[in-house]
Amino acid sequence: MSQADRRALLHTQLAAEYLKRAQYTVAVQEIKEALSSNSRYAPAYGVLGLIYAELHDDTKAVANFQQALNIAPDDSDINNNFGWYLCNHSRQADGIQHYMTAVKNPLYASADKTYVNAGQCAVSMKDEKAANTYFLQALRLRPDNVVARQELVEQGLRTKDYVQSRQYYNELQHMVQPSAALTWMGLRLEHALGNTDAEARLANQLKSQYPDSVETTRLLSGQLN
Repeated sequence: MSQADRRALLHTQLAAEYLKRAQYTVAVQEIKEALSSNSRYAPAYGVLGLIYAELHDDTKAVANFQQALNIAPDDSDINNNFGWYLCNHSRQADGIQHYMTAVKNPLYASADKTYVNAGQCAVSMKDEKAANTYFLQALRLRPDNVVARQELVEQGLRTKDYVQSRQYYNELQHMVQPSAALTWMGLRLEHALGNTDAEARLANQLKSQYPDSVETTRLLSGQLN
């Protein structure tokens, strides 16, 4: 890596950190520093796309994502991030295409997360079959992916495939610490199955152990579905 590329990398990494802290002005300045070192450094344009997405400047967000992909069309991180942007801007089909480009790289370490993203995008399109395929692929790549299991539980509740929901809910219970979210998930499953005793036990557990949680508020207001 050349000295210029190292400087571009460093400033892009700093920009990403400032972005996480919502310090957008400083983040943009760091990207300018990165691009002054290497005007064709694709990750810098990718991070700039994310910055403008957070600032709700869609024109600049899209322009920078596209510039990044013009330079590095197969970059997995950039394709994943542009896919996320598109799926959140009612362009789900285009977003999923970018997700699938991202996972083509066999060395891409976050492919399981990208498959989860694709599944969530498919859910927003009401394509449960595709979503199921993506969530299961995430688990094949990384069997300990908790989010994929959570999504499969929720999908089973939506589609009334309670066998699916039960399977992945039981697995989650052995993988994560007890929480309001997990208790709420189980409560809704027992409610859907008509298991009134189990539902009541979990409702009491939710109210006693997590009285100030969002999930308890939903329970008390009758938002079980």
